[in-house]
Amino acid sequence: MCHSALLWAAALLTLGCAARSGWERTEARACRPADPPRICVRGEPDRALVVRAGGTALVPGECASSPRRRGGPLRVTAEDGRTGATDSRWLRTRRGATTRITATPAAKPKVIARDRCTGQVETNRPEE
Repeated sequence: MCHSALLWAAALLTLGCAARSGWERTEARACRPADPPRICVRGEPDRALVVRAGGTALVPGECASSPRRRGGPLRVTAEDGRTGATDSRWLRTRRGATTRITATPAAKPKVIARDRCTGQVETNRPEE
């Protein structure tokens, strides 16, 4: 009886998370409300930053999209190429939204914006 309760709890925890692998880089400049979660990396000019999330590595200016429509917590790791500092944290992603991230000087991943997808092309988007 106790084991089945533990299995149910583990299954519920797994269902509540964003995809942990299979994220792919995307060049899309527009997304719709029903689209999977996206993350985009914004970095300071000339900053050597690598962000790893969902099984892919991104550099400033790149975006990735989840293979599943469901959002949820996603483990994000940032590494500063100049200092060698590395840190990670869980960030919440949402279906139909783009989570824009950067990293602190100590390489701690930080959310700078969460934009809802509207289907409109992002023309006034600052350089990621």
